[in-house]
Amino acid sequence: MSDLELKSGQGFVEAMRDVIQSSCQVRDIQNTPFAVVPEGYKLESLAHFLDNPVRKKGAVVFYDSASFIRYFIEQQQDGSKIYGRLTGQFEAVFDDHTRDLSGWKEHRAKFGVTHSLQWATWTRNNKQQMPQEKFAQFIEDNLPDIVAPEAAHILEVSRSLQAKKKVNFSSGIRLANGQNEFTYEEEIQGTTAKGKLHVPETFTLGLPVFENGTGYKVEARLRYRINEGGLTIWYDLLRPEKFVEDAVREIWAEIEAGTEVEILNGNP
Repeated sequence: MSDLELKSGQGFVEAMRDVIQSSCQVRDIQNTPFAVVPEGYKLESLAHFLDNPVRKKGAVVFYDSASFIRYFIEQQQDGSKIYGRLTGQFEAVFDDHTRDLSGWKEHRAKFGVTHSLQWATWTRNNKQQMPQEKFAQFIEDNLPDIVAPEAAHILEVSRSLQAKKKVNFSSGIRLANGQNEFTYEEEIQGTTAKGKLHVPETFTLGLPVFENGTGYKVEARLRYRINEGGLTIWYDLLRPEKFVEDAVREIWAEIEAGTEVEILNGNP
């Protein structure tokens, strides 16, 4: 092989192709090339010697819809498609099949929505029963997310719950004005005194479902249980899955508008 000038890149590959073709037979079967390799030989790819890959491969992952849209526009070709699911997962396949030609489906881009910290906090604690002191602390820690009733009133309720952690609750009723009234007894200098504590039956949260996304007003309903003088409190979010679906559809429409491609509901 001393008379064979081997060069790097495309020239080297072309030279090696001549060597291979001289030692084995190449046949075309139904438009697909096959090589008849003698026993004791093995076929090795020389693609890594090329100056550039033969075709694009890989899956790029994006963390915001704007970047996903920009990359799709840059890489789009005939047959490129976008698939989506209402879970908030989107995937572009640039070398997808067309009506007449098959594609390798090896060049892709992915984007999945990420829930906001506020949404994750409130949905993670949804329906979780808490002792009154823990519930009060949770409300105070996340007070900025509550848009109604006003923050000052909610803060007052929270601190009242913390102050009454050593009393015995005897009953709870729902009043016509939308408040829950808890009746309690406490020992003050050897004397039993009764008191009442009022807590809103519902409160409204202002939460973005996804990071940097649109905020939604989500209603939370207060629930409680009195057992042996102790008060356990929790909240139920009203149909949170509907807000997730609406937020996904908003991003879905944004991607379709930005790429001018109709998203297919499914997996590639």
